[in-house]
Amino acid sequence: MSDSHGQWRDGDEWAEEARRHFEAGRLKEAETALRQALSRSPDRPEWHFHLGRLLEQADRPDEARESYLRCHELDPDAPEPLLAAAGVGDAEENPEDARQALALVERAVSLDRSRDEAHARRIVLLDVLGRHDDARTAFYEAQEFVERPTFSLIAMADRLEEAGDLPRAAWCYREALRHDAEFSEVRRLYARCLARQGEHPKALQHYMHVLREMPGDTDTLLDCAELLWQLKREGEAIEKLHRVVELEPANVRAHHMLGALEMRASRWDRAVLEFELVLKLEPDRAMVRLDLAEAQLRRGRAEEGRASLRAFMEASGPWHAWREGDESRPASEERTAEHCARAGGLLMAAGMWDDAARVVSHLARACPDRADAWRALARACFESGDLAGGSHAAERVLAIEPRCVISHHNLALAALRQGDLDLAWRRARLGLRIARTDEGLRRIRSRVAFARLRKWLRL
Repeated sequence: MSDSHGQWRDGDEWAEEARRHFEAGRLKEAETALRQALSRSPDRPEWHFHLGRLLEQADRPDEARESYLRCHELDPDAPEPLLAAAGVGDAEENPEDARQALALVERAVSLDRSRDEAHARRIVLLDVLGRHDDARTAFYEAQEFVERPTFSLIAMADRLEEAGDLPRAAWCYREALRHDAEFSEVRRLYARCLARQGEHPKALQHYMHVLREMPGDTDTLLDCAELLWQLKREGEAIEKLHRVVELEPANVRAHHMLGALEMRASRWDRAVLEFELVLKLEPDRAMVRLDLAEAQLRRGRAEEGRASLRAFMEASGPWHAWREGDESRPASEERTAEHCARAGGLLMAAGMWDDAARVVSHLARACPDRADAWRALARACFESGDLAGGSHAAERVLAIEPRCVISHHNLALAALRQGDLDLAWRRARLGLRIARTDEGLRRIRSRVAFARLRKWLRL
C-alpha cells in the first residue's frame, strides 16, 4: 500500500521526506528519498546540491563532486556549487587536485567578486601550489571587491603565519577582528600569533576575552594554559587544563601538558600517571615515551625507564621524523634536533650506550658544527667500547673547540687503552699545554710513564 502511494508522490514530497531523514541522521534513507525526488524532477539544481552535501557527509567525495557540478550545469550563474565542488576532498594535499579545485574557484570568483569565501579559498589554493605572488594579488583583490573580507584576511593570516611572517599575520587577524569583533575563533588565532611573537600580556588578554564569552572552549583553554606555562604561572595553567579534562576526559594534549607540569614540579609519580594515560589514549605518540622514561628515571625506577626507552627506539622512525607538538605545522629542524639530543641524553643516563651512540650520531652528522653533539657522541662511543668511533668524535670536537680539555683527556685515554703509548703521551702533553693543572691529564701522563717503565723493564 505504501509502495503504491509512493509511486504517486511528487518530487517535493520526497524532498521533504529526505530533509526529515537527514535532520534525524538517517543518511541512507535521506539519499533514497532525495533520489526519488530527482527521478521525478531531475532539473531541480537545489536537490542536486543537497544530494552533494549528503554524499559528502557519507564520505563519497567523487559522487558528491559530480552532484555539485550537475547543480552548476542547471544553474550556471550560482557560485555556491562550484565552491562546494572545489571543497570536496583534501585538495591541499595533492597538487593535481589543488589545480582542479582552483579552476572551479576561479570560475566562482568570476561569477561573484563580492563573495569573501571564494576569495579566501582562492588564496589558500594559490599558496598551496606555490604561487605566492598570485596569492597576494588575490588577497588584494578581495580587499577591493569584498565589503567585509573576514575570511580572506584569515586565509592570508594563516599563510603568513605558516611562512613565519608573524607581524603581518597578526595585522591580518587584527583586521579580521575589526570586521567581526565577535568572531571568537579569530580572536583565539590572533592571541596565538601574539604569543608566538612574544607579546604574552596582550595574548593573554585576548585569550581571557574569548573565555569570558566561551568558558568551555577547549582549544582556547589549552592555548591559554600553554601561555601561562611559559609565563611560569603553573597553578593557573593546571587549573585551565583540569577544566579541559572535565569537559573532555580523553583530551590527549591536556594530559600531556599536565604530565609536563607535574614534571616541572618534581611530582614524578603524577607525571608518570599522566604520560601513561596519554599512551593509552594515543599509543602512536612516540615522543611521549621520552617524557615517561625521564619521569621514571627521576623517580628511581631505572628498569622501567629503560623499558620505556626501548619502546621509544622501537616505535620511533628516523631522527628527522621526531616531530611533535602542534600537529598542524611541521616542527623546525632546531626543534627536531632538540628532541634527538634529549633522547640521546636519556639513553646515556639509563646506561644504554649503544642506542645512545646510534641516536647521537644522527644528530652529530646533521649538525656538524655542534661541539656538544660530537662531545656526547664521543662519550657514548667510549662507554660502549667503540674506541675508534669515540676518538673520531673527540677529534671533531677539537676541530670546533681546540681548547676542549675533556676531548684531549678522552683521546689520551683511548690511545692508552689501545696500547699506543707514544700517542697517549703526545695527547696528554697537548692537553696539559691548555690546562696545566688538570688532574685527569696528569694521571694519564703518569700512567703512560709507568707503562713505559714496565715495558722497558720487561725488555
